[in-house]
Amino acid sequence: MGKNNFWSPYIAGVGLGLTLLATFVITGWGLGASSAFSLLSGVGFGKIDPEYAHKLKYFAQYLNVEAPLLNWVLFEIGGLFLGALAASIASRNFKLRFDRPAHMGNTARLLTAFGGGILIGFASRLARGCTSGVALSGGAQLALAGWIFVISMFAAGYLGAAFSRRLWS
Repeated sequence: MGKNNFWSPYIAGVGLGLTLLATFVITGWGLGASSAFSLLSGVGFGKIDPEYAHKLKYFAQYLNVEAPLLNWVLFEIGGLFLGALAASIASRNFKLRFDRPAHMGNTARLLTAFGGGILIGFASRLARGCTSGVALSGGAQLALAGWIFVISMFAAGYLGAAFSRRLWS
């Protein structure tokens, strides 16, 4: 741990790279998170209305997965949560809090967080993967789509920050 109990970005970067390499070697796939939510949505939708779910090409691909709740991507998401929790506790940075600017109420913050989560989830599936799937895994394979995604993501983030900056001041 360095100054302020944060991990060195060099050590974290090497750790992330080794994790990505191990994931490719062990599973044959790179890292990714959005497919876990698609899998759960597809399985859940299949339980609610199986006939209609089978008609939808997007959800149909998740309906014939053998033992969907044992899919490694779900364990990846659980490990991501537990690893982040362990790291924040080990660095003494863990604190339950509800971050919001002083002028924003709890309801508005919850709505903006929920709305942003829905938008980014939809966008990740539209882009055929999330930042970890397209940017990390695709970039590590030198896929052109991965690099275009990273450049576009940073440009959109920069522009989006300029528009939303006033919400946090």
